[in-house]
Amino acid sequence: MAENNRKDYYEILGVACDADHEILKKAYRKLAKKYHPDRQPEDSRAEERFKELQEAYAVLKDPAKRDRYDADVLGRKNHGGGKGKNASGAGVSEVVEDIFEFLRSRMEDRGKRGEDLRYMVSLTFEEAALGIEKVIRIPKRKNCPACAGRGWKSPGGSRACKVCRGEGEITATKRNKNQVMECPGCDGKGILEKKDCEKCEGKGKMPYRVQRRITVPPGVDNGSRLKVRGEGGAGERGGENGDLYIVIQVKDHPVFTRRNLDVCCDISVHFTQAVLGGKIQVPTLEGLKPLAIPAGIQPGTVLTLKDCGIPGLNGARRGNQQVCVRVEVPRRVSKKEKELLRAWQGMQQGLT
Repeated sequence: MAENNRKDYYEILGVACDADHEILKKAYRKLAKKYHPDRQPEDSRAEERFKELQEAYAVLKDPAKRDRYDADVLGRKNHGGGKGKNASGAGVSEVVEDIFEFLRSRMEDRGKRGEDLRYMVSLTFEEAALGIEKVIRIPKRKNCPACAGRGWKSPGGSRACKVCRGEGEITATKRNKNQVMECPGCDGKGILEKKDCEKCEGKGKMPYRVQRRITVPPGVDNGSRLKVRGEGGAGERGGENGDLYIVIQVKDHPVFTRRNLDVCCDISVHFTQAVLGGKIQVPTLEGLKPLAIPAGIQPGTVLTLKDCGIPGLNGARRGNQQVCVRVEVPRRVSKKEKELLRAWQGMQQGLT
């Protein structure tokens, strides 16, 4: 058994310590096929066993890594012969490469995080100002059921790769050493995926929608983003899901406009109201409210309704409503009204 409680890769693959590369490869392929998570969906340990097989084969198929493993972990002499700059005979550059390879494999073991999704939500002016709960249908993608996410048909009728002759691996010479690597011609699959899946058109993914209820807080504006953690794309190999970013679009309002937290609107009053003053009803976000018009008000004067604006995000103060007064002058008046206006005009001239 391995020292320091380290895994015995030979035992994991079920081979002898002096097994050559062909024996290792056959053992790995046999066990990988048996314990692949797709073939053992009900076995919770299958994925862990499959990762152990990948880890063991990744070390033992590489002569330099295997020498270091034998010497450092199992306490045996290396297979490659003489001692060099380190226990495996590898140079400093090779050690650096192995460190990067180790870090890369660790990142792969953690899985790939799912993609973040972006979803546009259109709101009325009132919904954005006061907040609302909405049900949305988020577009997502899942593995195509017809090809199990491969994007191509069952490999039974596919041709063997001509580069690796169906092995999925090639042997290349690097620094006067033979190294086994994944075949670039078929990405290590050993076959050429020639025919795309007809259902997903070779994409491997199918679109679908999932229904979710979201809460839009009061005070959001055009371009505001709401983050819903974990509702993005699904992670791969156990990686966490991505996030969903909801982007707010606010429709124009026929009466109101927004200025920071203030709501602005124009209100027309009859010229007699402008002269005499009085009270009028003004539309607000929460219905009609009374507004006092002072006597003699001038066109363009802005009156304020306190705390009738937009609530601030995160409990900030609420804005006001700014009402710009427009004086309405009638285009047509009756004969009697003209007489009264002339009399009033004469009185004004007499006073001056």
